[in-house]
Amino acid sequence: MSAIRLAALVLLGLPSVPALAQQPGAAPNYEVRGLLRQAPAGTRVVLTRHSGGQTVLDSAITDAAGRFRLRGSVPAPDVYVLRVRGQQPTTTLALAPGSRLQLRAEAAQLWRTGEVTGSAEAAALSAMNREHARLMARIEALAQQRGQTADTAAQRRMQRDWDATMAAFGASSRRVARSSTYLAPYVVATFLSSAGADMAFVDSATTRYAQQWPASPYTKNLLKYQAIRRATAVGQPAPAVVLADPTGQRRALSSLRGQYVLLDFWASWCGPCRQENAHLVQLYRQFHPKGFEVYSVSTDRKQADWLKAIEQDGLTWTQVLDEPGEQSVAANGYDIVEYPTTFLLDREGRIIAKNLRGEALAKKLAELMP
Repeated sequence: MSAIRLAALVLLGLPSVPALAQQPGAAPNYEVRGLLRQAPAGTRVVLTRHSGGQTVLDSAITDAAGRFRLRGSVPAPDVYVLRVRGQQPTTTLALAPGSRLQLRAEAAQLWRTGEVTGSAEAAALSAMNREHARLMARIEALAQQRGQTADTAAQRRMQRDWDATMAAFGASSRRVARSSTYLAPYVVATFLSSAGADMAFVDSATTRYAQQWPASPYTKNLLKYQAIRRATAVGQPAPAVVLADPTGQRRALSSLRGQYVLLDFWASWCGPCRQENAHLVQLYRQFHPKGFEVYSVSTDRKQADWLKAIEQDGLTWTQVLDEPGEQSVAANGYDIVEYPTTFLLDREGRIIAKNLRGEALAKKLAELMP
């Protein structure tokens, strides 16, 4: 999993799935009793289901000892979000009809300190959350250290530490993903990438979940993106893309048929993308006269940032801006989970290679256009 992908998950929380709000008048079927350390009396605790916005199931306020109780009805086993108002980050709870859970945590550090008992699923999720929080703290510290030294040997040591920490994060997630509980599809959909080293595991897990947990919204999301990945495999025609360029004109990927095309997903805030832009500028000058084109799809939220990066990096080929939300080409057409991601297309618009960069891309283009 890339650091970019990981940071996005931590910031955004659960993937967007249909809301399962508590039904009015439904008989209570769960209870969560909690004890928050360092929480003043009157601290509000809120339980929600993440669905792009937040659907509140219940809320409570702590007493002078930091105790609270949440009680209500959930329609099915699922993962819910617990937050202390005014504090970040949140944490997650595994709740099912009949759950009677106990939580202990520091009010300002729910994710890092939350210990939940009362069911095997709730205990497993809280243990994974604590391990994830510990590993993320290490990743953030390494990111800061890497930016503060130019020493090559130190950079190599930090890279090895970074790789080992990211591997531990993945291993922690896979332990829960291998279980036979309703947590498994949630963990794969949220914490494991469908690219790189995780791909085979994710595909195998998705097939199992389709049999074991077919109604899970996370299984449905995984099946959706599995279908997208198959549609964007090497040998398949690249799915259609029609987006607006900096002038507002709609530009179709298919308009470049007859040339070799690099379909490039990037963003101005992505450091590796900006570094790769420098290589692309050189390759474009060399191979464009021989029939090479680039179609760059930016996922920037702010158009001004996108336009500034185009100018700074000297990008002269086709540039278009992705549409956010349900219309996103990156998310819903190509299942882009890390940046940069590229697809090399032949003259008929079929995918012939993925994620070629730097010298590997130069070598491939030289083979195609000697």
